[in-house]
Amino acid sequence: MTETIMELHELESAWKTLDAQVAQQDVAIKDLRRQNLGLRMRGKLMRASFGQWAQLLVGLLFAVWGGGYWFDHLGTPHLVAYGLAVHAYGIALLATAVVMLVHLAAVDYAQPVADVQQRLLTLRRTRIRSERVCWIVGAIVWVPIMMIALRTIGLDAWLVNPAWVIGNLAAAVAIAAAAAWVMWRKPAWFAKISMDGPLADVERQLADINALRA
Repeated sequence: MTETIMELHELESAWKTLDAQVAQQDVAIKDLRRQNLGLRMRGKLMRASFGQWAQLLVGLLFAVWGGGYWFDHLGTPHLVAYGLAVHAYGIALLATAVVMLVHLAAVDYAQPVADVQQRLLTLRRTRIRSERVCWIVGAIVWVPIMMIALRTIGLDAWLVNPAWVIGNLAAAVAIAAAAAWVMWRKPAWFAKISMDGPLADVERQLADINALRA
């Protein structure tokens, strides 16, 4: 009888030890998964940053090109208008890229999940606003870019047919207005496409990390 009781105690002790080991292994596995997700999230943030750096470079090129163009044609109002439009678009691309890079740099996956979620929420709002600006302005700026391109091959469209230039500009404004209307009527759709790619992956991986910490 005594031996049976001792065997039961030994079995119970062994079971508790095994249970503790399994629990420790489970915690270790969760930690590894969380670290892996964190590294993947950091990689996605880097990819998003590369995109913003590319936008910054494009914006810089447009700003320099447009600025130089209107400055070189100060005596010709319509050419100055073309240059100013391209210059302003370049500055818009520059500004939105810089703001996004600042917000991306502020995201640290090692922080508490609530803090990271708040920073990603700020990043999401900034991204959506930036995309609105770039979409609407981009829908119009192709006109002055096209006019500058035509003039480089010797055709000044404004002098040849100003009505054609005005017609293209009116069409561009209509496209921009339609884009703004779609953004207003379909905010969820626009938010989804604005956050598509690496940033969407970051949000999903953060949700996975939050589930592991729960």
